[in-house]
Amino acid sequence: MSWRAGASDAPAAVRIAADSIETYSPILRADLEDVRIHDAGDLPLAGKDPADAIDDIADATEKHLRAGKFAVSIGGDHSVSIGTTRGARRVYPDLVHLVYDAHMDMRASYDGTDLSHACGTRHMAMAGTTVALGIRSGAREEFTDADKMLAHWSADVEVTPSVRSLLQGRPVYVSCDLDVLDPGQLPGTGTPEPGGCSYKELRASLLSLQGLRVVGVDLVEVSPAWDPSGRSPIVAAQLSREIFLGLAVVKKRSDQGK
Repeated sequence: MSWRAGASDAPAAVRIAADSIETYSPILRADLEDVRIHDAGDLPLAGKDPADAIDDIADATEKHLRAGKFAVSIGGDHSVSIGTTRGARRVYPDLVHLVYDAHMDMRASYDGTDLSHACGTRHMAMAGTTVALGIRSGAREEFTDADKMLAHWSADVEVTPSVRSLLQGRPVYVSCDLDVLDPGQLPGTGTPEPGGCSYKELRASLLSLQGLRVVGVDLVEVSPAWDPSGRSPIVAAQLSREIFLGLAVVKKRSDQGK
């Protein structure tokens, strides 16, 4: 993270928050106690240079997807998604990317590297079809490049019929930078931007992906130290519950029906 550090503390904080919330989702009428979830633990990335860290993330993602698992990656800054989507494309070469983010993240490089959190969406766009939702900040040149390189981008988070048609029929990886939420709902993030969506709007958008072939999701950019209230990890934990029950379980049932 180039400004407010702390995203590396998110996995532990979200795990603690997950222990404090109900396992049952009244929206989905489903319970985590009825599904199998495996916590693979944290990758040991401390002290590694960005290229090696990204490679390790890609290798771990590939391993879990090849084992037939639905991958949910929690924590770190948005550069994590460079690795997760790279690993996912090894398994699914026709992968499409759906990004939720306050920032365009289309810089060619930032702070001397193209592996920055400010470059993640560009990496995805160079590799395949990419849609970005919730965008409300970025450099002028990023918006110019986005118009050329992204299949679609919007300041809204709604998955419209035209967006859904871009994702339909292909494996989808969802990269969810939680600063897409308004800072009033998620203050604990490295680069907050006013004017974001609500928790309910983001949840509705994610759950509208039911029926698509979602293979994995990132929930990144939670920085617990910037939220003394502790609600930001709770938001991430609740969203992860809805994702597991609304997307992973649906995917499993759909695969079993084939």
